[in-house]
Amino acid sequence: MRTLRLDVAYDGTEFHGWQIQPKLRTVQGVLEEALNAVLNEPVRITGAGRTDTGCHARGQVASFSSDTRLPARSIAPMLRRHLPDDVQVLAARDVGAEFDARRSALGRRYAYRLLGRRDVLLERMAWHPRRPLDPVRLESAVRALEGEHDCAAFAASGGSGTTCCRVMRASWQRWEGGLQLDLVADHFLYHMVRNVVGTALMVMNRQDPGAAMASVLASRSRGQAGPTAPPQGLCLEQVFYPAEVV
Repeated sequence: MRTLRLDVAYDGTEFHGWQIQPKLRTVQGVLEEALNAVLNEPVRITGAGRTDTGCHARGQVASFSSDTRLPARSIAPMLRRHLPDDVQVLAARDVGAEFDARRSALGRRYAYRLLGRRDVLLERMAWHPRRPLDPVRLESAVRALEGEHDCAAFAASGGSGTTCCRVMRASWQRWEGGLQLDLVADHFLYHMVRNVVGTALMVMNRQDPGAAMASVLASRSRGQAGPTAPPQGLCLEQVFYPAEVV
């Protein structure tokens, strides 16, 4: 039995998220169907991030076990013949038996893209909040998140487990359509990035956006945070692993 890793990208617009659900089109379901056809055996895959309906990925990682004798380098090209245009398997390779795409991850990097103005082409992958964006104030707001904190204020209902997260990077940068939040952490809560974006926009015009964000964080209350930003702006960009397992 082998363990294989897939590097995956997808446009999540027409998917009901990553995780397989009966009678709904999901990324996991589409990938498993393609793998079953290529490998001629039932396969169940594990994804590094369970992205929600409408969210995207350019750096999703999946792992699975298989008895196939196909060379790993041939699996990605073969899968492309069975996959729709909105999913790509970028690479496949053998990894150690201990590798698990989700449990082995040390951290993840998500990006959330805001539009500075309406753009009919870019609105599939970004959100226009219909207000002027102040990059300096937005930067001040999210910098308060760096470090190890209880992030319960940004946890949506339906999440479970610890709410403590170590945020290694929280910063804004420009992209062609406007501003992009990059958030790197060892652990993400359900809807956390989208709730951070909504809160950053909420506190952007306060006298001290950083202090306002810190106050929301310290409250550990979802009711003190801002609204949840819509899904289309969110993209899983990268997953980090220990060198010895990949």
